[in-house]
Amino acid sequence: MHTRSQKILIVFFALLSCIFFSQQIFIRKCLSEELKQNQLLRDLTSSQFTANTEDDVQQSTECICQNGHLQEQTVEHDKCDICGIKLKEIIHEKKLSRRENISERIEYVTEEVREKRFVFGFSGTGILQQILHGYGGHGFTAEGSADLLFIYRPFGNITLFLDLEGIGGNGPDEYIDSFSGLNDDAGDFQEENGGERLSVREAWCELSFFKNRLTLVMGKIDLTNYFDSNAVANDETTQFITSVFVNNATLEVPVNGPGIASTYEFGSGLYFGLGLQSSDDIESGRTHGMYGIGEIGINSYKLFDLEGNVRLWAKMNEGQAYNKGIGLSLDQQISESVFTFARYGINEKDGAEVKSAWSAGLEIHHPIPSRKDDAMSFAFGRTKTVDGNEELAVEMYYKFTINKYFAITPSLQTLFDPVGLNDRDVVTLAGLRTQLEF
Repeated sequence: MHTRSQKILIVFFALLSCIFFSQQIFIRKCLSEELKQNQLLRDLTSSQFTANTEDDVQQSTECICQNGHLQEQTVEHDKCDICGIKLKEIIHEKKLSRRENISERIEYVTEEVREKRFVFGFSGTGILQQILHGYGGHGFTAEGSADLLFIYRPFGNITLFLDLEGIGGNGPDEYIDSFSGLNDDAGDFQEENGGERLSVREAWCELSFFKNRLTLVMGKIDLTNYFDSNAVANDETTQFITSVFVNNATLEVPVNGPGIASTYEFGSGLYFGLGLQSSDDIESGRTHGMYGIGEIGINSYKLFDLEGNVRLWAKMNEGQAYNKGIGLSLDQQISESVFTFARYGINEKDGAEVKSAWSAGLEIHHPIPSRKDDAMSFAFGRTKTVDGNEELAVEMYYKFTINKYFAITPSLQTLFDPVGLNDRDVVTLAGLRTQLEF
C-alpha cells in the first residue's frame, strides 16, 4: 500500500508527464493561431480592400416604447421588457469610408488578442449586520473583503490565475455559533488573533485539451468553484450570505489548499468532474489526508426549453475518518424572470459534523419593472448534525444594481434553534451589503 507521500509523488510525476507531452502541441497550436492572426491583418490591409474608396453604410437598429425605454433589438413578442408597451423600431445609418471600416476591424482583432493574454480584476465587499433579536452584548458587526484577480494566458491552452484577498472582521459568527453560518464572506483568512491578513486565496494553472472539452486545474484551489455549483445560490458577494445557501453544509470542503480538479464536457450539456485536495491549507506545512469528490451534471435546457442544471456529487474525506457523502444541486428557470434552486446532501455519521442538509428558494429578476437589473431572492433550509441538533435558516434580500460596477443589497436573516445558543430559540439579523466589482 502506498504511503501518503508516495501518492503525492505519483500524482506530481503524472502531471509533469502530462505537461511535457502536451508542450509541443501547445506551441504548435499557438504558432498556428499567430500565423492566422497575421494573415488576417494582411488581408484586411491588402490592396483588394484599400483600392476601393466608395462609402459603406453601417446600419444599427434600436427599439423604443412610448415611455422612452430603449432596447438593442426587438424581443420575440414585440413588447418592452420593462413596461410591456409595444416597441417601435428605429433604424440609424452611419456612412463609413472603406479605410475607416478596415481600421475598426484591425482594432477588434488587436483587442481580442489582448483580452486573451492578460486580465486584471478587483472585487470589494462590505457587509454590515445588526442583530435584532436573540443575542445581547454585541448587536452590530462590520466586515469587509477585497480581492485582486490576475488572469494570464501565455498560450491558448494554458491559463494562470491568482487571487489575492484581504479580510477584516469576523461578522456575527464570532458571537453566534451555528452550523448555518451567518456571513460566508467573513473570517476565513484571518489570523488567530483576529487581525487583518492578506492571503493568496487561489493560485492555479489550467490546461485544456480536445478543443476545451477536457480541463485540468492544478494549484491552490477552491473546490466549490467546480462542485455543488448553483446559478441562484453560490456566491456570498452577490447572492445569499448565509453559508448553508452558498454550498451544501454536508459538503464539508476543506479550506483552500493544494489540489487538482478536472472536468470533461461530453456535449449536449452533459459533463463529469473529479477533484482531489489536501485536507489542510498549503501554508500549514502538513496534511491529515486527502479530500476527493466526483460530480456528474447536465443542463436541462433541451428538456424544458428554459435554463437549468442538475448536478449529483459524491465525496470522501480521508481527514475525517474517510467519511463519505452524496448530494444533489438543482437550479431551474421557470419563467422569464423567476428562477428556483434546491439542494440536498447526506453524510455517514462517522467523522462528519453534519448528518444531512437541504435548502430551497427562488430568485426574481427585475421585480420592479423600471429596474431591469435588480433581483429579489428568498431561501430557507434545514441542517441536522450528527448529534441530533437541527437548525432552520431563512434569508431574503433585495439587490439594487446601481450600475454594472456597484450594487447595494439589504437582507434579513433568521436562525431557528442555533446550536451555540441553548437559551435562545430564534436569532434575527438585518444586513446591508455593498459590492464593487470591475
